[in-house]
Amino acid sequence: MNSSPTIPDRKKNRIKGYAVIIGILTLILQHAFYLAGHYLASWFGIPPFSPKIPLDDFFPIISIFILPYVWSYAYWAMGPMVVSKCEKQHFADYMAANLFACIIGMLLLAFFPTYMDRVAEGLFEETANQGFFSFDWLRKFWYSLDGSETAYNLLPSFHCINSTLCFLGVMGRKEISKGYRVYSLLLSLLIFASTLYVKQHYFLDVIAGVVLAIPIYFLCKKFHLGRIWAPVERAYARWQENRQAKSAEKKEK
Repeated sequence: MNSSPTIPDRKKNRIKGYAVIIGILTLILQHAFYLAGHYLASWFGIPPFSPKIPLDDFFPIISIFILPYVWSYAYWAMGPMVVSKCEKQHFADYMAANLFACIIGMLLLAFFPTYMDRVAEGLFEETANQGFFSFDWLRKFWYSLDGSETAYNLLPSFHCINSTLCFLGVMGRKEISKGYRVYSLLLSLLIFASTLYVKQHYFLDVIAGVVLAIPIYFLCKKFHLGRIWAPVERAYARWQENRQAKSAEKKEK
């Protein structure tokens, strides 16, 4: 007969408080690395190229895909929060993979800059389906936030890097509910598709993002590269001890 989880087990298998802050900081840093790629490319004076291939013309504009594209930002912030339910070593390796993937992705964007001419692609033309729920307005609004007529930082797709890592972090983990693992897989696939159907990326950008994220994740797991966070963990532990000591002193007074 299966017994219900004990209170200590429930406390262990929950989102850690520190992971909420780390999740928000991770989202900010991911975007900072993404932006830094274009700034560095401009500073180096490296001309961008278009990674478009003939296959890209087979992906039509489907504006409703802007919804998973935008939701991805919340998904990435939730990644560290959910993974914090696992043991510390897994969490540390997962965060190391995020860091290394962002650094390598930024360097690729900087030294092999890419662009998309949205006007030449006809992305500002009216589509057959109009109206509020066509989501054309949201797609075009998003373009205005991201280069307007010209998009940069295409290959590798950070949307695909981050989403791949979010799924890998929970894949096969018994600490995470099966429902969330299925949700993570389906959402990651939707985000991959969204980058193509809202014309934020070309096909090679998607492949590059996924191919970059997978080996980085498994290398971080194999060699436990999460140990790079050891100094941060020690500093956090000291801070907690000092806070508890001060709290105890106040109670004694």
